[in-house]
Formats: sequence, structure tokens, C-alpha cells
Amino acid sequence: MPHVNGELQPSNVKAQAVYDIASYGTDLFLPLTDVGLTETALTFSGVTMTRDTDDGNQPLDTFPRVYSDTDSGLLLNEGSDTAFNQTYTLNPDMTAILYKISLNFCAVLTCSAYTNGGLNIGGLHIKISERSSNDRMLYENTFQSGAATLSATGTSMHWFTQDIVETIKVRKGNPIDIQLNLITTITGTNTRQEGYAPVAPYLKTAVMKSFYETGISLHMHPDLSHADGVFKYKKERVSLLGQ
Repeated sequence: MPHVNGELQPSNVKAQAVYDIASYGTDLFLPLTDVGLTETALTFSGVTMTRDTDDGNQPLDTFPRVYSDTDSGLLLNEGSDTAFNQTYTLNPDMTAILYKISLNFCAVLTCSAYTNGGLNIGGLHIKISERSSNDRMLYENTFQSGAATLSATGTSMHWFTQDIVETIKVRKGNPIDIQLNLITTITGTNTRQEGYAPVAPYLKTAVMKSFYETGISLHMHPDLSHADGVFKYKKERVSLLGQ
């Protein structure tokens, strides 16, 4: 070895680690979970299904999926004739920058008793805020569905698939609250249940197809301050060969 036979002395060689750029940015998928909501059975082949488009095109993204020919699903809701409004919390374990937030939300509206009027999944309101000594609003918007209006008993299902391309900083130890609420348009006399399907397909026919999770995907780049001191250029941490 060079440092053994004298060709190269440890004092003349310094090694400084380089951050692995391949591990720098990551897509973190957060599936929505609710405990305590009312659970209503769904039959996918019987729903009226619609989905967001991007300038008339079908949007693409890297969401988790499984394949099945099942026709059974689940609607999580807050009870009959009650608006869906839930808040979810993420506790960042490091400071990071979010460059894109991808929303994949399967909204479901069921009319279980109908007399007159119409029921429509009008829109989905999202508000993302940071809890700290000075609460900070990170993002807020309402996405319109264009879903079909129910004028009888039945079920309408709409996939909100939206890319939020914003530069947002999240801080270690400051919880991030994500509030989602459906803004349904209801007229007449009827009984409804509104909420979301945790897992559902984009297509409704009872054949083999892909099922996607309802959730939010964060494309994030962690701040290097969470890494070992050598990545923060603390020269005293830069090791010498063999020492």
C-alpha cells in the first residue's frame, strides 16, 4: 500500500465526501388515512366516473398501484348529508424544499335517497399551512371537478389529479397541516354521503385493471443541514487517509 511503503503519506492525502446527488431529491407519497369515519360500500362498475385532465390530456405521474379485477370498494365519509372536511398532519424530520405536490384524490358522492334536485361534486379545496410560533400559509387553491350531476339515486366518482408546481420550504419540527374539503353543489330534497375512496381504479369495468391510492406525493429536496457535518464543510471533520 502507498501509505505503508512510503510512496504516499497520510498527511498528504485528504478525502472529502461528496453528497450523493442520486439520493438528494425524492418523491414521498402520503396515502390518506382516516379512522372513525363512516364506511359505505361501493361497487365500482355502477358509478359514474370522471377524472381531471391537463389541457385536455390525460395526466401522468408516479403513484403507487396494484392490479385486480375486484368490483368492490369503500367510501369514507362523515355521515349522511355532512360535508367532507378533514385535516391531515405531516411532521417533517428535516428541513426541505418541496418543488412539486401531486394530488391524487378520489372524491365520491352517493345519493342514497332521491326526491328532486341535483347533486354534484363541485370542487376540492386544499389548504396547506405550517404550524409554528408564526403560523404560515404555504398554499391554498380550489380545483373544479366537472363531474356529472346526479339526478337520481346513484354514485358519482371523480379523480382529482393535480400537479401543484410551487417552491415551498418546510422546516424540521414544524407540523404541516393539509386540509381537504369537498365543495359539493346540492339542490332539492335527497340524502347523500360524500367523501373519498382510499383505493380505486381510473376505469370502472369489472375486469383486470390498475388501482391507485388516494394521497399526496411530495417531490422534496432535503436541506443539507440534516446531514453529517462533513457535508456542511466542517474542515475539522475531513478525515485523513488512515486516520
